[in-house]
Amino acid sequence: MKYPISSRGNHDRTDRWYWRPNEPQGNVLVEAWGLVLAGLLAALAGMVDAIGYLHLSGLFVSFMSGNSTHLAVSLGQGNLAEAGAISKLVALFVLGAAAGQVLAEFTGERHLSWVLAGVTVLLTMAAILGTAPEPMVFAMGALNASMQRAGNIPVSVTFVTGMLVGFGRGLGDLLTRRSSELKWLGQAVPWLGLIAGATVGGTAFMRIGEAAIWVSVVLSALLLAFSAAIRQLD
Repeated sequence: MKYPISSRGNHDRTDRWYWRPNEPQGNVLVEAWGLVLAGLLAALAGMVDAIGYLHLSGLFVSFMSGNSTHLAVSLGQGNLAEAGAISKLVALFVLGAAAGQVLAEFTGERHLSWVLAGVTVLLTMAAILGTAPEPMVFAMGALNASMQRAGNIPVSVTFVTGMLVGFGRGLGDLLTRRSSELKWLGQAVPWLGLIAGATVGGTAFMRIGEAAIWVSVVLSALLLAFSAAIRQLD
């Protein structure tokens, strides 16, 4: 069945037509497709994070919880130079997330492609500049705006803790018989994608060094081309 829905953002009031499945089977297919896409985006995030972690000798470009803990330790030890460097990474990630959200809002139903285009450009800049961490961190912040839901299942492409908490809560509800739904199993897909991407990124860095960032550029470009040919998901 077709329903008219307004495009994303208040700036464009033009109604567009989408097919929205109203049967359980259709919803399952949408969610399954969305989870696969979320897994691929998480793989990109994991790959970039692993490369950044090895390049920065223990700092992250997408895992800001780890950087925040490292920041607190540096402050506690009085290492202000290191604390300043970590604070810059955290600030760039937040700014990247804000920029990605603004871009997604203004580009409407094609937000996935536009965000991936921005991420690809930023990762290319990082590669040209010798695995520069600043555009990598900004890109990973922006990547979070590419996708937020797979059907009715909320997903995150960089927030590993959130994925595992969602998985654990679902398992707890199942064990206590509070809920018999198994949608929480979908949280494992982005996590597995992130682990796979990080493994590839780490292996590539150990073999070819800083040139490994070009592998993530290629993956981002492929996801961009792929997204341009498919129906966009939230």
